[in-house]
Amino acid sequence: MSYSTLYNRVQSEKPKISTRWLRDQVIDLTEINSIIEQWTGVVDADSIRGWYVEGPQGSPVVLKEKESLIVLARSLTKDWRRIVYTKELMHTFDAPDEKTDTPEKFDKLTERFGDPSADLNAMYRAEAKAFWRALAVLCPEKYRLEQQALFKANETSLDVVAARLRIPSQFVGDLFREDFIEIVQNLK
Repeated sequence: MSYSTLYNRVQSEKPKISTRWLRDQVIDLTEINSIIEQWTGVVDADSIRGWYVEGPQGSPVVLKEKESLIVLARSLTKDWRRIVYTKELMHTFDAPDEKTDTPEKFDKLTERFGDPSADLNAMYRAEAKAFWRALAVLCPEKYRLEQQALFKANETSLDVVAARLRIPSQFVGDLFREDFIEIVQNLK
């Protein structure tokens, strides 16, 4: 199964989409049979808000085969937690070459975030894809189009839409991009 199946399932749901429901759908659609969520105060949420690890892994992260871990910065607000958790959850759909599945790959990826001259390799592109996938599954298309029309008619604001979806308001503009559906169609 694929991300497109999850996206299609979301279309029959009403906003606000439950992250627990999304997690259960991911488990149903992928090889993953368990997703563990963990909070940490060790990272600075301004630099790394969360990350995804897929098993099997050994020390210091002990995961079994087909088990995954999503680690979130403890200082995230509820809205930020929703978007970060969902974005990390979308990594279950990464292709094998996009997976950051070793400590060395993770270190290499995080080093490149601060380097604007770095080549955009598959792992880095996977980060962008996970973000767009998350936005698309947190807002059914029919609702997105309704809210976009209301926004264009000055009958709602980005903050109101964000509050309804329970995501940070800075991402609602991305939902309203004219090329949004084209971006989503390229994620499958």
